[in-house]
Order: sequence, then structure tokens, then C-alpha cells
Amino acid sequence: MNSERSQNDFRERDDKAFSLLFETYLDPLYRYGMKFVSDENIVKDCIQDLFVKIYDNDIILPDVQNLKFYLFLALKNLIINAIKKNSRLSYVSPEDLPFITSYQYSEEEEQDGIDDEVKEQFGKVLSILSPRQKEAIYLKFQMGLSYEEISQLLGINYQSARNLIHRTISKIRENIDFPIFLLLFLKEFGNL
Repeated sequence: MNSERSQNDFRERDDKAFSLLFETYLDPLYRYGMKFVSDENIVKDCIQDLFVKIYDNDIILPDVQNLKFYLFLALKNLIINAIKKNSRLSYVSPEDLPFITSYQYSEEEEQDGIDDEVKEQFGKVLSILSPRQKEAIYLKFQMGLSYEEISQLLGINYQSARNLIHRTISKIRENIDFPIFLLLFLKEFGNL
């Protein structure tokens, strides 16, 4: 999707451009939202609210370099607000927001020879990473966001984002080969 063209078309109220925007970002937004709250309905409602606000011009799409980043940031803020308002969920600060990961090995992977030791190492690494570390790695390697964008999504400064990712990679490397970790981690998010 040519994001510059579609943003301009969308600003001119081109319904096809809006549909393309929605279709392009629905799945990534859904996967990202489900990392914060396991209630599918809350995530779907927040995504719907986001696109309704965009369509109604309550949220004006600025000239941004990375539209995906802008949408992720808006969705994360909507989810935080939904958690605050939902009496069934206990509110946590944005810094303490969970980043839910779980990995199930498919039969195909079992047959491909992912050995039990690698699975055990991968599980160990996931268990020792903080939610913020998992989110930073996800944003950097899965979503391809810049350090500046990651810092804004996490609410930290640029250097802190770089340090967080560097320390996370070091922690991963202490326990498992980094390329193997990335392969399994990215598969967990459904894009491989």
C-alpha cells in the first residue's frame, strides 16, 4: 500500500482508500492489541473505535513517516483507556502493561525437528523477559519500527529504547542463539 497516496486520498474522504487502510492494518492491529489484553472483544472494540474516530475526523491522520506506528500508538492508548474504564480489569500503568506471549508448537514444527532442548531454552527466555522487553523486541524485529518510534510507544526516551533493546538481546543471547530465538518469536506472531 502506498501510504502517502492513501493518506492523501483518505483525507479527501475516498472510501476506497479508507477500506484499504482498514484492510491493510486490521490484522497487525488485532495481533498487537491482543498482546495487552486477552479479551478479544475489548481489542476489537478499540480497533473499531480507532477507525470510526479516523473516519469521523476525530483523529486527523497527520503526515507521518510510518502510518503503522501512528495507528499502533493510537490503539495502545485506546486499550489503556478501555482497561481504565473496565471494572472487570484492574488498571495498570502504561509501564506495567502486560505483553502477552504464548507459543504452541505445531505438528509441522514437531516433525521439522525442533528439539526439546531448543523449546525449553525458548520457553525459559520468554519467561525471563519482562513484558516491556518482549514488546520492544516485537516492535523492532516484527514491526520494523525505529528506535524513535519504539521510544514513543513505550513512553521512554530514545537512548532508553536503544539500551532496552540492547540489554534484551544480550539477555536472550545468554540463553539461546539469537537467530533461533527470533525465528521462533516471529513465528509466534504469525508472520512466518
